[in-house]
Amino acid sequence: MKNLKESGILILAIICMALSGCTTQQEIEISEKDEYTQQMGPVYVGCGWSIDNDAIKAVNEATSLIISELGEKSPGYIILFSTVGYDSEVVLGEVNKIFPNAQVYGGTSCAAVITKNGYHAGEVGSLALMGVSSENISFGVGGADLDEENSPREAGGKAITEAVKNAGREGETPTIVLITTAPGEEEEILLGIEDVIGEDIPIIGGSSGDNTIEGYWKQFVNDKVYSNGVSLTAIFTDFKIGFAFEAGYLVSENVGNITKAVGRTIYEIDNKSAAEVYNNWTNGEVIGEILEKANEGEVTILSESTFYPIAKVLTGTDGSIHYLSIHPLSVNLSDKSLTVFADVNEGDEIQLMHGDWNLLLNRAHSTPQKALENGDIGKGEGSFGIYDFCAGTMLGIPESERPMMPLLIEDTIGIPFIGTFTFGEQGYIPGVGNRHGNLVNSMVIIGKEN
Repeated sequence: MKNLKESGILILAIICMALSGCTTQQEIEISEKDEYTQQMGPVYVGCGWSIDNDAIKAVNEATSLIISELGEKSPGYIILFSTVGYDSEVVLGEVNKIFPNAQVYGGTSCAAVITKNGYHAGEVGSLALMGVSSENISFGVGGADLDEENSPREAGGKAITEAVKNAGREGETPTIVLITTAPGEEEEILLGIEDVIGEDIPIIGGSSGDNTIEGYWKQFVNDKVYSNGVSLTAIFTDFKIGFAFEAGYLVSENVGNITKAVGRTIYEIDNKSAAEVYNNWTNGEVIGEILEKANEGEVTILSESTFYPIAKVLTGTDGSIHYLSIHPLSVNLSDKSLTVFADVNEGDEIQLMHGDWNLLLNRAHSTPQKALENGDIGKGEGSFGIYDFCAGTMLGIPESERPMMPLLIEDTIGIPFIGTFTFGEQGYIPGVGNRHGNLVNSMVIIGKEN
């Protein structure tokens, strides 16, 4: 662990020396003049952000940056990420007022948002927008209210059908799908999408967050704000697309099989109480004192378990092994069960993972780099990127170090990007398929050539 920590610090130090603007303040300007949002072949991109305390002023500040960067071009597609300190109805209404002909996709983020210009965390709220204009990319935004559909699976099917229609590509299969959904039913929503487009199309994104895990999260679908819904973007293009979906933890030697589980609760691992097995695996670091002091009630271990997630061990079609991390939420002391943030099944093979904040922060370099490699895209050769970072891992990084994230991303990909902090992540694992996990981050990069 010592060597990894030292190497992680070394990576950060090297990048910090390379970027003259490196600082630990909450707002960083990576460059005084935007050098990436001019004409990029057939794709035009503009980014904007704000931490103004007034929601309308914040939208106007962010959109004015987009308008300035796009020049005469009008965006046909908008990505919007905003924290819950702002009234989402007001924010989305103002965005639609300014860009009436654009489709809008997005949702709420935990505590902050990020762009190529920095880590943005305001006193009241923060928001970021990206506008795209291109005749060579078809975007279609669709959504569904989970409360109005018969099932989450039907909602996923309805949302992707609408997205494909709004892209003007009915009867065709998207190149990739972006997803922002309410937490809780992600696996079923993914199945609903796949019912329409098949299992081989990557679906990448996250579950919208709030600041307190109290259900204030929202999803944005054009002119609609959902509290319990799903927002999708179907993207059709011949351009190269790179993506990556990873947790970036170390794998321990502790492994077992779930022998009793229902939904998102693990009751037994190897026929033993799940909490006791997890406690032994972690040498008492997470719940040792809890088990010693009480015999009933439910105790949240969200913060403590961030550095000790459990991973589902998945085997790809080529025999490769993949680890999909899931986040332990709480311990029920009466039956010694563990509640987690993803569906589990009896027979699942699981393995303990571990890490520290340096390792988690370095994912802001490793994941974008893997996305470039996956898409055969060089640094600075893409058009724009979308970054999702688990809110739990973000909160596990010291606040003074969080502004390093956009610096690492920008130094790696060299193109405009927008990012959000999520309460669950969806992504595509080659040879396995689309899955929902926790404590994961993802990067999607749209190229500008095929």
